[in-house]
Amino acid sequence: MSQEKRYMELAALAGRRKLDSSYYVAFYLLSGNSGITRAAVSHVSMNGIDFAAIKHAVRDFDEVDRQIVDVAHNLFSWNSKCKVNPFDMSRMGYPYMEQVCNALYIVADEFVVVIVKNEQTHEAEIVLNAERYQSARHIYSRLAQMFEERAGEMEELSY
Repeated sequence: MSQEKRYMELAALAGRRKLDSSYYVAFYLLSGNSGITRAAVSHVSMNGIDFAAIKHAVRDFDEVDRQIVDVAHNLFSWNSKCKVNPFDMSRMGYPYMEQVCNALYIVADEFVVVIVKNEQTHEAEIVLNAERYQSARHIYSRLAQMFEERAGEMEELSY
């Protein structure tokens, strides 16, 4: 089963209510690995996500899988203790490090998880919509350029 299908399965378990970025990021990380998804499925409901139970279910998984669950828990609840530090994240390797980096953008509402149908394979796939992030980058770049131009004008006036 693909990540997209695992993601949709987890989202369906949460019910049809409007979900926020905390859920999107949790489902994104929990669906990246089929073993983690299998461990998580029975602990996702309309009442939320029981991360303590998921962590217990993955206690015998490899270290990176346990780290992914720990990061998902922290990004979901915002105040859970996270044993994973940036150095640990840098050692996760592909695709896990990329997923964690994407997760940071998702929880910050910079990326939006979108499930689309691939026109060639007709299968669902996850696409991270980065329009908000790109817009913020453009605005920041324009403001920095305006600031530099203004600083140059001020410097010319001081002579």
